[in-house]
Amino acid sequence: MPRKAWAFFMVLDIVKTYPTDGTHKYHWVSGFDGVTEDLYYNNVLIAKSEEQKRTYCCGLTFEVWFKLGSYKGTVQDLKKLKRDWYVASGKRKGPVDALVPRGLATEIEDIEDAMPGDFVQLWRKSGSGHSVIFIRHVENGFEYFSTQPSTDGIGYRTEYFTGKNPVTETYIARWRSR
Repeated sequence: MPRKAWAFFMVLDIVKTYPTDGTHKYHWVSGFDGVTEDLYYNNVLIAKSEEQKRTYCCGLTFEVWFKLGSYKGTVQDLKKLKRDWYVASGKRKGPVDALVPRGLATEIEDIEDAMPGDFVQLWRKSGSGHSVIFIRHVENGFEYFSTQPSTDGIGYRTEYFTGKNPVTETYIARWRSR
């Protein structure tokens, strides 16, 4: 299914609303949602922010997707979708596992085919993972938007396929507007 030209602009327009000045520091701890604001669906709290305004990667990328407003299912399924997104269900593909089976995205097999606004779950040689929004290709890598310690919270960063701790796996979900 061809992507509507304006769909990725919607993702990038939401990305541009986040401050990259350290307002939302990076912090990861089990049981923490990692979002910048409380997210409600049908008057039910789906993801809770915290007073300290801290975020982490899965929370931020989930929040960007959630703000697109394209989900129309049940609260119970949305909570399962969130677990898949956060790689908490034991699967490895994050946004792909969360969106593709529900018809909300298309899986992109090759990082070379990634486009700005695609949701990516990456894994590094060390075994560490990261949930990001693809911005652009760079030589032997790609730039993305997410939250991480190296950018003092929300910001843009580049990962490479070679070097000390290279990216070894990428799973890409291209959001499908309805």
